[in-house]
Amino acid sequence: MKIERKKNAARNVIWGIAEKIVELLLPFITRTVMIKVLGAEYLGLSSLFTSILSVLSISELGIGTAIVFSMYRPIAENDNETLCALLNVYKRIYRVVGSVILTVGLCLLPFLPRLIHGSYPADVNLYVLYLVYLFNTVISYFLFAYKTAIFSAFQRRDLISKRAAAVNFVSNLLKIAALLLTRNYYVYVVFIPLTTIATNLLNAWLADKYFPEIQCRGSISSEMQTGIKKRIVGLLSFKIYGVVFSSVDTLVISAFLGLTPLAIYNNYYYVQKILVGFLTIFTASITAGIGNKMVTNGPDDNYKDFKNIVFVNGWIVSWCSVCLFCLYQPFIRLWVGEKLEFPFLTMTLMVLYFLLPRITTITVTYREASGLWWEDRFRPLIATVVNLTLNIILVRVIGMDGVLLSTLACSVFINIPWGAIVLFKHYFKRSAREYLLLILYYVFITAVIGVLSFGVCSLLPEKGLLPFVGKMLICLAFPNLLFWLCYRKRKEYLYARGLAFSLLKPLLRKNKRA
Repeated sequence: MKIERKKNAARNVIWGIAEKIVELLLPFITRTVMIKVLGAEYLGLSSLFTSILSVLSISELGIGTAIVFSMYRPIAENDNETLCALLNVYKRIYRVVGSVILTVGLCLLPFLPRLIHGSYPADVNLYVLYLVYLFNTVISYFLFAYKTAIFSAFQRRDLISKRAAAVNFVSNLLKIAALLLTRNYYVYVVFIPLTTIATNLLNAWLADKYFPEIQCRGSISSEMQTGIKKRIVGLLSFKIYGVVFSSVDTLVISAFLGLTPLAIYNNYYYVQKILVGFLTIFTASITAGIGNKMVTNGPDDNYKDFKNIVFVNGWIVSWCSVCLFCLYQPFIRLWVGEKLEFPFLTMTLMVLYFLLPRITTITVTYREASGLWWEDRFRPLIATVVNLTLNIILVRVIGMDGVLLSTLACSVFINIPWGAIVLFKHYFKRSAREYLLLILYYVFITAVIGVLSFGVCSLLPEKGLLPFVGKMLICLAFPNLLFWLCYRKRKEYLYARGLAFSLLKPLLRKNKRA
């Protein structure tokens, strides 16, 4: 079966945006209520427990990614029996993973106080809260989490997005009500596993409704087993690095700097998370289509798409980075106050922390879609060792800036060049030099436009809601005008313009009918 790539991608983007509005903006309101009602340290605790369990989830080994990749060919060939067998394997493995996480998680209980530098809220029992977070992580592995693979493989994540928007909307309303009415952190935390249970049950129902023929039964061939095992071994290093990148920073900040600095870091990171969430809609919506096209088309044809998608992603990420550079500090002041604000240098590092991984994310998407985990297995391991080592050394010397610099160093000197070389060498069969120079050009243009935009925004007062709105309007128009002047003559610009129209067509048709 040849997936309708453009139609599905457009549908996924539209519903993905609706999901992210609810998934990211409503928790933002919840986060604000928590800061005002309980204080910043409670946010630090929540981030710490989430990061600990992210480290434990390393036992998942990237199995889901390997299974989804293995589904691309059976879908293209209408081989439902193989799809059912793959889902059955996924189900059995996930139950083992859940048991491992539960066992290791319980073993960490005696060490919880050592992961916090300084004090934590006196009315909190670390062990009870941690057990709730542990239960929330473990229950997902036993309760139909494996069925989400079907939606990813068939490029129908819009179905998940519709469900997620509804569940997250109700969940966050209940959390906000709990905080305002009880002012009790325990009542708030109870809604976390309840949301996970509701989510997984509804996902299973959707999978049975839209893909009734895909059920857990049968077994896969020994040849396919070997291929999946090889991909999982290759993915292990990616899983380790993913955990270090997203979670170890949090653990290091908590252990060496304390819960309040961690809360400040997470406030800045959460703003990025909102942007990344919307950007991920784009990449997640096209990944299955890319994988499907890699089965049906050759590398040369796919390379043309790659260059176009890199350009689209580069423009969007660059614009978001300029907005962060100009609006980060004014927004934080309005949101949580100057006491929870980073110095200008740290804020600039946070912008780079966002820019560098996101502007090169399309290479990651293509490496995953082409299944190059084995060929790329050493890069994440080396980056992990370097990042973790630099983290621990630099946090002692220059504090928060050291945590950010360690990750940036890994991106610039290891992940970006090495990752690109693997993709170009093993799939596109050409040099990565042109691509790396292009990324350098995009970053340079972003930096110049960022400085110019910051200068224009600086003409307005630093504090106040109206100046902030004025800066938002400047960031909406001024950087994009400069990007257009820089890129309007590039071939990829025509592709980007056509893509924008194709994504807007469904909305325009609905408006005409209305």
